[in-house]
Amino acid sequence: MLETNVVRWTSKITDNARRGLVDQALSCFVQMLRAGIEPNAITYSATISVCAQSTRPSLATSLHCLILKKGFSNQLFVSSGLISMYSKHDRIKEARFLFDDMPERDDVSWNSMIAGYSQRGLNEEACGLFCSMINSCENWKLLVSDFTLATVLKACGGLGCSRIGKCVHGYAVKIGFDLDLFVSGSTIYMYCKCGILDMAARVFYQIENKDIVAWNTMITGYAQNCYEEEAIELFYQMELEGFKPNDTTFCCVLKASTAMSDSAVGRCFHAKVLKLGCSMDVFVATALVDMYSKFYDIEDVERAFGEMSKRNLVSFNALITGYSSMGKYEEALRVYSQLQSEGMEPDSFTFVGLFSSCSVSGTVAEGAQVHVHSVKFGLDSDVSVGNSIVNFYSKCGLTVSALEAFESINRPNSVCWAGIISGFAQNGEGEKALMQFCKMRKFIDKTDEFSSSSVIKAVSSWAAVEQGRHLHAHLMKSGLDCTIYVGSAVIDMYSKCGMVEDAWKVFSVMPEKNVVSWNSMITGYAQNGFCKEALLLFQEMTSSGIFPTAVTFVGILFACSHAGLVEEGRNFYNLMVHNYGIPPSMEHCTCMVDLLGRAGYLEEAEAFLLSSSFSKEPGIWGSLLSACGVHKNSDVGSRAAQHCLFLEPHYSSSYTALSNIYASKELWSEVSRIRDLMKDMGVEKEPGCSWIESLRFGVQ
Repeated sequence: MLETNVVRWTSKITDNARRGLVDQALSCFVQMLRAGIEPNAITYSATISVCAQSTRPSLATSLHCLILKKGFSNQLFVSSGLISMYSKHDRIKEARFLFDDMPERDDVSWNSMIAGYSQRGLNEEACGLFCSMINSCENWKLLVSDFTLATVLKACGGLGCSRIGKCVHGYAVKIGFDLDLFVSGSTIYMYCKCGILDMAARVFYQIENKDIVAWNTMITGYAQNCYEEEAIELFYQMELEGFKPNDTTFCCVLKASTAMSDSAVGRCFHAKVLKLGCSMDVFVATALVDMYSKFYDIEDVERAFGEMSKRNLVSFNALITGYSSMGKYEEALRVYSQLQSEGMEPDSFTFVGLFSSCSVSGTVAEGAQVHVHSVKFGLDSDVSVGNSIVNFYSKCGLTVSALEAFESINRPNSVCWAGIISGFAQNGEGEKALMQFCKMRKFIDKTDEFSSSSVIKAVSSWAAVEQGRHLHAHLMKSGLDCTIYVGSAVIDMYSKCGMVEDAWKVFSVMPEKNVVSWNSMITGYAQNGFCKEALLLFQEMTSSGIFPTAVTFVGILFACSHAGLVEEGRNFYNLMVHNYGIPPSMEHCTCMVDLLGRAGYLEEAEAFLLSSSFSKEPGIWGSLLSACGVHKNSDVGSRAAQHCLFLEPHYSSSYTALSNIYASKELWSEVSRIRDLMKDMGVEKEPGCSWIESLRFGVQ
């Protein structure tokens, strides 16, 4: 009779648990105890499953104490259930203590512990425990199931460890689980996370009966590894084979479509989303906001966000980031206020987006307020947020505030150190940048490329040759001198210090070069008067298949200007615009005006400037005015001066240059008129000084 009652109460607990009625199931267990009916091992196992679903961790502890008291803790399936229960309540240490205390373990206990680690993101521990099982158990094949292999493969993917992942895949093949759909999907995930897309695709196409999960895993793998076209192609292949895309599929392909040249592909996917009724999903809607943000389509960004029936913090962060990328800092701050008004608490991604927005706009007051809010929520010490604060203050020229923000970061990583070093370098404080680099070496053993290139750039602007040599020696010792970005920075440093031969030595031994490396060397030659070498290097660069950029042509046009190669300069300019489709920048136009002006083609230089997009830039007109002074051309000079005086009426150099032109032509009345005009405008000529004499005085 008592046994019948135990079975009846256990059935009630189990039935309620299956229907998700956690409180009712626990109530049945309590009523059973009050009725004086002793639970058996099956009852405890069922109640453990119920406690695992409960949101009250204290119940788990109470149940465990009762199990210990009644002597059921030695039952294997009860102990395995306790391990699973503690894991689900994020009490992984208690779970491991139970596991280690078990006199013997079965497949359930091993799998529960491995899964507990994997579900908590403790991938290294999950992989380590699997290896222990293989090495310590003679009959390990009996302990391994499809669930075990799938769990460990996902842990290997999260860890990014292809070595162990390949071994686990080998085990799966050896014991005949490699064609299991669950294991195959996890294998694809592992290879995608490790960036081995060819193996992932091989496993994917070996699956005979693919499900939507397998398709989504492969599409996601392509999208996350920058194979966007392959991801989109696989999406259409999936549709051809009769599979209906779901919310996860659309999130992946919308992310992939952001890499396309325009938003047409993304709009097609948006239409499919609407057709299949997936637009109500918060993650798909957020992906739409993110996609349209990448194309700077503000109207569609706002429409996609406005049509969301439900929003979460990720949605708001996507909109804030989108506004930030478009330089709409006021709108980003407005969304931040809306986020708070809806009762949400910002996270690190929120503040990274806000500081990015303020950095673009250079709004110090608003950025300072955002800084205060990050302190309020305790996120200013977060590595990513702290780095954004440092970047914001650096771009605003407030290096003292940037340093204070840096010092508030808990355990700054190499990216943070590189950020403060770069901040000092960008603001012309080379000595402080070098000081921070030396401090960094005390805390971080291995110097990275970004911090090294930043401090080299600081030394370049500081023109500290000896310090630059010492840094170069340190980078050679650490093996970073031949990397692309560091090597390019070293070339630039030696070039700016006038040491072109040393720059060439670094360039010639670089095992791999990109367009930045070539540009550094070409510009270095051009700036130091080696114009012939710059042009020859340009030919070598294009012959080796490297496409020139706007920076390349700035160096080439600069070289032509200083060498007086007018015809070559014209050809290179036309080559840039018509052959390579590079729109001319202000630097290109300045070089062309300087080239034509130096050679005496003043009317052509004037016509070129008037036809360009930079006819309202006073600096270029000033360059033309200077050339007119050299060639004593009062006609073009007077027109150039009129533009200069209109654009910068209080700049004394324009008055002086025009006065000198009239004086060279002995047009004294015009000279007097210019001087009277200066008096009327309240412009005073800046007194001349000798930089060399000032330097001597400073040394004394």
